Amino acid sequence: MDPDLLGAFETVFLGRHFIRFDYSDAKGRKTERQVEPQAMLILPPLWYLVGWDPARHDFRHFRMDRISNPEAVPTTSFRRRHVPFENDVCPYNELHPERRSSHSW
Repeated sequence: MDPDLLGAFETVFLGRHFIRFDYSDAKGRKTERQVEPQAMLILPPLWYLVGWDPARHDFRHFRMDRISNPEAVPTTSFRRRHVPFENDVCPYNELHPERRSSHSW
């Protein structure tokens, strides 16, 4: 995973903003996605972004090594959703304990 992505993810998780990014699927097809970032799933060595996709009305997970050009959509906001497999995901603030704040996840 590109370490430069973490700054973009920090911005969207802490601000509860949608994230827009380019994504390449397993077959190399490229799409532009916009989702509500809900959690991160880490299955070493792979990291995944777990997001609610309003266009599909469902959760999607995205391999972070296939994400490029992430950007916050600052005019948007969302509510935290119950992730069906929440016991297996890691809230962003647990990845960087030194960055914990009063935000509730």
